[in-house]
Amino acid sequence: MSEPWPAAVAAAWHPLAYASELDRPLAKTLMDIPVVLFRAGRDAVALVDQCPHRNVPLSRGKVCGNHLVCAYHGWRFDLHGQCVGVPGADSVPNVAARSLAVHEAGGLVWVSLAPQPPPFPALRPELGDPSLDRFWWPLPSSRARLLDAIENLLDPAHPHFLHPYLVRRPDARRAVDVHFTSNARGGEARYTEAGTQSAWLPRLFEGRRTISIGRYVAPTVAQLSFESDDSFTLAITVVFVPESRDRTRPFAHFATPRGLLPGWLKRRALIAFHTPVLRQDRQALALQAENIERMGAPDYHQGPLDLFGPLIWRLANGLSSPTEERKLQFWL
Repeated sequence: MSEPWPAAVAAAWHPLAYASELDRPLAKTLMDIPVVLFRAGRDAVALVDQCPHRNVPLSRGKVCGNHLVCAYHGWRFDLHGQCVGVPGADSVPNVAARSLAVHEAGGLVWVSLAPQPPPFPALRPELGDPSLDRFWWPLPSSRARLLDAIENLLDPAHPHFLHPYLVRRPDARRAVDVHFTSNARGGEARYTEAGTQSAWLPRLFEGRRTISIGRYVAPTVAQLSFESDDSFTLAITVVFVPESRDRTRPFAHFATPRGLLPGWLKRRALIAFHTPVLRQDRQALALQAENIERMGAPDYHQGPLDLFGPLIWRLANGLSSPTEERKLQFWL
């Protein structure tokens, strides 16, 4: 028997595609379930990607009007998955492909596998703020366990070793005041420091950083936000989608204040400088997943800088988390 998915993750809404992609049937995978997305008129539709006739993928078919037509025998299915036509026959069997809950928001198509999904949550305001320069960075999935990938983005301890000189200098640590708060919806760590950063990425894009903020919004959203002396400079919001047990797809959104530099130039620069960081993170997460599989099970122990790990695990599994506030000092 396969291990159940964390309760809050299993019930949650997950983005599977950009809204602009639904000009054809799209094959996606969510928690090991194959899904087909298509558009019927203005409506986004999500079905389990299995024709109830002979079980071929419906994603191999085509959209005709408001119907999805199977590529094998031409059976037609409406936006609820109900079969509405069989070529060559006067009758239609009362069968249907399983329909899934779907919602469009933030330029993405979100799907829930739950029979009764929760109300769609409010998205981070940066995802829809028209006063900001914003873009989604399309990224493929890679080998990574879902909760480990979320924690990796919010982890302040690994950049010195995994991203030396790009994100943090390994030979120039400084005292950082940390204010950590958490509740039943997620958590936030505010890192207050002084002076211009010595690593390349923060020097180029953040200037004199005074506050770095890591946010976790249960169950699958993480954000890094940076502020200079007088204003917000950059917010990176990532929605992590569990395709399978050890394969995760990030939907990464970048937001910056509008200024002298055009948005297209900032987009190119941000992608160029974050590409090596992403590659290093993916390599580490793949090694982690491979080694957990080799050992048969994970075996985690918490350290003094591991602020988010226990919180992510509890909230993703649908467990309660009391309101908490802590003040600490790290050397970062």
